[in-house]
Amino acid sequence: MSRREGVDIWCEGGAVSAEPAEGARAGAAILEQGGNAMDAAAAACLACAVVEPQAVDIGGYALAAVVLEGETGRVWSVDANTVAPMAATEDMFDTIPIGTGRPTVNELEFGCSVVDQANFYGPLAVSVPGFLGGVGVLSERWGRLPWKAIVEPAKLIVEDGIPYARVAKDVEFKRAAIERYPSSVALLMPEGVTLESPWMRPELVRTLERLGDAGWRDFYGGEIARTIADFVQEQGGILTREDMAAFEPRITEPIAGKYHGADIYTAIAQNGGFSVLDGLADLERDELRSDRDAAYWDSMAKVLTRTWAARLADSPHSGTGWQGTIHLSAADRFGNLVSATITQGGLFGSCLAVPGTGIILAHGMCRFDPHPGRENSVGPGKQPLNNLCPLMIRMKDRDVAMGVRGGRRIVSVAVQLAQRIVDGGVSVYEAAVAPRIHTINGDPLEVSANFDPAIRQALERLGYRTEIPYEVAGGAHGAEFYPAWRRIRAGGNIWAAGI
Repeated sequence: MSRREGVDIWCEGGAVSAEPAEGARAGAAILEQGGNAMDAAAAACLACAVVEPQAVDIGGYALAAVVLEGETGRVWSVDANTVAPMAATEDMFDTIPIGTGRPTVNELEFGCSVVDQANFYGPLAVSVPGFLGGVGVLSERWGRLPWKAIVEPAKLIVEDGIPYARVAKDVEFKRAAIERYPSSVALLMPEGVTLESPWMRPELVRTLERLGDAGWRDFYGGEIARTIADFVQEQGGILTREDMAAFEPRITEPIAGKYHGADIYTAIAQNGGFSVLDGLADLERDELRSDRDAAYWDSMAKVLTRTWAARLADSPHSGTGWQGTIHLSAADRFGNLVSATITQGGLFGSCLAVPGTGIILAHGMCRFDPHPGRENSVGPGKQPLNNLCPLMIRMKDRDVAMGVRGGRRIVSVAVQLAQRIVDGGVSVYEAAVAPRIHTINGDPLEVSANFDPAIRQALERLGYRTEIPYEVAGGAHGAEFYPAWRRIRAGGNIWAAGI
């Protein structure tokens, strides 16, 4: 079968849609070798992690996925959310009144500042990284190819190097945090590198070779785990070898709901998809007009406001646009589908690199509310609330894997993606590029840059204060399987590749 690539493709063998494009291509290469959608999704996740470590490094804190088994028709949740170290306490971060500097996640999402941003940068921000465990169980539970073959595309990318320009802008943005840690400076700001230089990471090549040979569980119970935990402890963190060894991704029944006759599935809490199901249940009670009518967007904004009021009952602050997340979807000719959202958190996570490994650790602890006594406060062995909302939508004529990146905006936009796919019958590409809104409490109402100015003006006449941010969430990517035709369609904002 010949390779197909683009933002909206049809094929017979299988396809992956992802950002960056290298992730989609890595998945397609695995399909060419005889792998299934789960193999392809796992390889794509690893490729994304090495191409965009600012978004989701090998040390990323979470993977949330929904998997549809084509042979059995069963749908599964894969929960590889981070877990707080057992030494964590709810008062481990010193909260202080909001200062006058540029607001961070703490100020925007939790209404406070944290001394030294210790829950965001450095060793105390590090919890058990869940990303690799999620990738591992996708391959281990459902894959057809050997694990070493899944690792190989990512290793080849690292061996060839990526242009340093791919990370330079984000390195500069995080310079102050990176410069706190010599190991991070050595990795992310190597001497003599220029924008045109290939960014070579021999330490990461060795880590990937080790993972390929020893298996993904070495990251949690072997040499790599010991290296990570010991370094974090040396730096003053609380993550231990025992915390790493105890981690196990959960494969369970998903959370399920219905919307206008479609079955909607998402990963279990503390992942964010339960709020998407709440929003869709609320929408089902409305008679939505066309999205060319301001009334449609007024109804959608009211639903989102109610959804967020329930979601943030004890922390009703505004949201942030997180760059440190990626969504990818995969499908194959057997009817297998995967919808997976993966994350580092903010750019480069904790900004703490582990010497000798090429791994940059995520900052899962910043997903907890730093205030004690709240539902999402820090606790030993506890999982934080996150905004990852992978979706699996089952209809009479097609099955759809879909999702989006973008912090709190993920929840809002995922509701709109599902509504368009079910009610409008649109493709995943059409859903991804359609206008979007986001709001927490109705003020402001964020609208995407492609929003109709006339509708925006009509909403303002209804009393909304509108804003156009840099983006309303980020890249959305999906894959569809049509059982009657045995054909696959894949696409999104950035790229899809298939056979």
